[in-house]
Amino acid sequence: MPSVVPHNNVAVRQFLTPFKSAFTIRLDGSTWPNWERTWIHADQYFRALLRPGKRKSITGLASRVGADQERLERFVRESAWEPAGVHDQLQATVPDAMNGPDAAIIVDGMEIPKEGNHSVGVGSQWCGATTSVDNCQVTINCTLARPGADRNADQRTWPLGSRLYVPKEWTGEDETVYDSQQEREQYAQRIADAAIPPEVSHQPKYDIAADLIEQAVDADIEHACVLGDANFGRRSSFRERLRELSKPYVLALETGGLNVVAESAPVLEPGPTDKRGPPRQYHTVPDDVDPETAEDIAGQPEDEDWTDVTWSEGTKGDLTGSFYWKRVRVCTDAYFGRVGKETGWLVLQRAHHSGTNDGEGELAAWLCWGLDESSLEDLVEWAHLRWTIEQYHRDIKQVLGADEFQGRTWRGFHHHMAIVMLTQAFVATHRLETGEQGAELDSFEEVTRQLVRIAAIQRLIDEHGLNRATAETIGTDMLRGFSEWS
Repeated sequence: MPSVVPHNNVAVRQFLTPFKSAFTIRLDGSTWPNWERTWIHADQYFRALLRPGKRKSITGLASRVGADQERLERFVRESAWEPAGVHDQLQATVPDAMNGPDAAIIVDGMEIPKEGNHSVGVGSQWCGATTSVDNCQVTINCTLARPGADRNADQRTWPLGSRLYVPKEWTGEDETVYDSQQEREQYAQRIADAAIPPEVSHQPKYDIAADLIEQAVDADIEHACVLGDANFGRRSSFRERLRELSKPYVLALETGGLNVVAESAPVLEPGPTDKRGPPRQYHTVPDDVDPETAEDIAGQPEDEDWTDVTWSEGTKGDLTGSFYWKRVRVCTDAYFGRVGKETGWLVLQRAHHSGTNDGEGELAAWLCWGLDESSLEDLVEWAHLRWTIEQYHRDIKQVLGADEFQGRTWRGFHHHMAIVMLTQAFVATHRLETGEQGAELDSFEEVTRQLVRIAAIQRLIDEHGLNRATAETIGTDMLRGFSEWS
């Protein structure tokens, strides 16, 4: 039998009740007519996302919970409730088992392929889902993750925030991005149709990520550091914002990109030089100190200087790699030998783990700031915790239909994503219960299936008067026969 608490009306209501104000009161404290109906539709949309079904269109969602399709569509497309209220409450209700001194805040982009040109924010850009430049939307997501005690699969993830990236064409603030007057007019119409608020301007993805992190930091969630891939790690302004927040970070690097020198290298102060010419305007290193990339440094240590570290247990055995770490100072201009104040650990992995433990892969590198006293093992574990947000994206797409929203408006997209986050948090809460008393955690998908199965059984008991044994037999048979779930 499933080890989770039964998913019935009481369980759902207990979880949703703390979020009621997010769906019935604006952030400024005001409300609107028929707010009670908004709350009813929030409950319906939430439940519908949990139900099995490949296409989670409004038609499908409404039919799964017996809701009025037109009203449910208006709820997600244009209702007055603000997604930020859901984000705030998610940050305020992080379970104790989710946060802690070994937890990390993670940011990453989630790409959603699209066929047309009218979905808000869609454009030709890198799409991880298709591994190519493609027509897609990109949302920047922020999560909190904590590693499993022993198994990689026992990691825990909690959603903290999400915001759509808007290409410049979708804001109308830069006329030079349009190839013609006709294209400018086309986008002007798309912007109006999507009802993008006038205060929304183009922001780089790393700036959106920094905003989401700052909001999470303001919520006083216990964590050790911030994690991100090389798309964020290579951005000096992103790292600077984290340092301004006093937030330690472990950020992946492009191994041939960032230039560094040894932290112990002498640094020349701005001022007069011994040579003829203008005084130095920046901190620099002497001419005999050459800036290096991660690739340069990786070829220098002897074999005995690398350390084998096992950070968790995967599905095919221990997750192990060979690591080297070095204290470095980041160059702000390698050509002129300019350096800044950013120092930390450069961590290299020469046998990049592929999940099979069958050989070496590509060199990997991370820059770790604010974690000077941490062990190499700690830095490795945090570096490899970043994969959890990729699993989060798979879960909310494949199970909850995060990428199947068919509306085109700014408000509708963020409404949909907010309830997806809320539903993921509900499943995550019950997933924790599968690991009570030291047991291994069930997968997100398995917990969702358990919740649906128990809800179906409970409905047969409550509404049709069946005894539990008969309800279990019929409920299981119906799920097996009419969906891919059982």
